[in-house]
Amino acid sequence: MELLNKNLDNIKSDTDLFGNKIEKLSMKDRIGFLPISIWEPDWTTTKQLKEIIGDSAETRGESSYGFQDTQSIFNPHLAQMILSAYCPANSRIYDPFAGGGTRAFIASAMGHKYYGVELRQDEVERIIEKRKKLEKDFHIRVGDSRNFEFDNNSFDFSYTCPPYYNLEVYSELAEDMSNAKTYTDFLAMLKDSMQGVYNGLKKDHLSVWVVGNFRDKKGNLVSFSSDLVKIAQECGFALHDEIIFWGASKAAAQRCGHFQANRKSVRVHEYILIFKK
Repeated sequence: MELLNKNLDNIKSDTDLFGNKIEKLSMKDRIGFLPISIWEPDWTTTKQLKEIIGDSAETRGESSYGFQDTQSIFNPHLAQMILSAYCPANSRIYDPFAGGGTRAFIASAMGHKYYGVELRQDEVERIIEKRKKLEKDFHIRVGDSRNFEFDNNSFDFSYTCPPYYNLEVYSELAEDMSNAKTYTDFLAMLKDSMQGVYNGLKKDHLSVWVVGNFRDKKGNLVSFSSDLVKIAQECGFALHDEIIFWGASKAAAQRCGHFQANRKSVRVHEYILIFKK
């Protein structure tokens, strides 16, 4: 699939009728879209990529911990867009929250070496079994990204999507950030993982985090994106870029009728935060 060969570093060319080489230098030719500050997925492309990585978008049922596995599925087109625009070709990529597997499969399909860490044993086993069926090549291990050991300055790129505090509870493990007693505790745990990403990246390289602001159980809006920026800066990162990802399906508009009662907008976007070491 041509889309999986897109990368800012790859300049393709054609030959005209006279045998002259014509380089394709436009952003659309090189990464497949215009690098403006609001991104939208192409739903036809999303469907095609889901078929390639074997994503049926079905509910996975209960995990071995007895929790209903309702984990949000990372949009594969978003993964492709991030890698095309921000990740150098043939990179070593680190993902501290590798559950789901979408980022692993897309990175592998695009020729990168992916290394992921996931806390849940059963989730890692599920991804490995799927990896065998799809004959992909990437690394994923069971571990806690807060203290996972690897050589410093060993990765060219990192991208991930962390837990949204207790919006989704993934397991009953004490190390699971979705079980943090308070939001403050959650941020402290997340900072440890962020520090690991910083240590693992090479200097001047990028780490991309996809997050959304959310409402707590009292209905108050939590500015998760701004809190993540503060954490990243405390770890040594600089905020390099920020993208709004409008990735909600059209079905989200059906919830707009509740606005009259609660004066709360329907959230249809996330933030793509790009940090530089």
